[in-house]
Amino acid sequence: MLPGELSEYAARLLERGYICLPLRAGGKHLDLAAMEYDPLHLRTLRKDLKELAFTSTTFQLAQRPPGSGDIARWFRGFAGNVGILGGFSDLMILDFDDEAGYRAWLADHKAIVNATPMARSPSGFHVYLRTREPTVSSSLHFGLRRVGHVKALGGYVVGPPSVLRDGSCYSWVKGQSPFDVDPQVVDGLGSLSLRPVSMLKHHYDRLLKRGFFERQ
Repeated sequence: MLPGELSEYAARLLERGYICLPLRAGGKHLDLAAMEYDPLHLRTLRKDLKELAFTSTTFQLAQRPPGSGDIARWFRGFAGNVGILGGFSDLMILDFDDEAGYRAWLADHKAIVNATPMARSPSGFHVYLRTREPTVSSSLHFGLRRVGHVKALGGYVVGPPSVLRDGSCYSWVKGQSPFDVDPQVVDGLGSLSLRPVSMLKHHYDRLLKRGFFERQ
């Protein structure tokens, strides 16, 4: 996709309720300079600083989303990859690492999956949904197995038509792009037989009543 076409694509997705983020060419990392942030992590090469920058930036943008002018400025002449922001308007993206984990989960959830935006990643699938309550990015577990990641508040996925350095790419499943269907609305991971942590830790946390606080 040419730079001019990329800008138009990002604008069209914004109209559909998705925020596109500039990613570095051939990679998965945010291009903070293109978004008018100082990429401090590139000076230090510290992983903790990179993770702080990416998480805080994406969380902020989900709360105070960029407008059409910002998107146009970010992607004007841009030739890198495209990310799609999680958490905005309660968007939750299930990022399955491989086809085996996805197929195992799919068996009991075909009705939802067939009616919501879907993308193929180089090794797995991305399922785009909206939740009734805010959701935080996390790991993704199905049964006893870790099958990928949840990309919601504080996160993003690499989106179509991005191409990685090895030539692998991301593409919308035919008839299931955001221009074809709207995301299905779900109660949360639990309603999909999924968890952000392993089953053992899930039950242990519930026993100790961890993960919540009392309203002050």
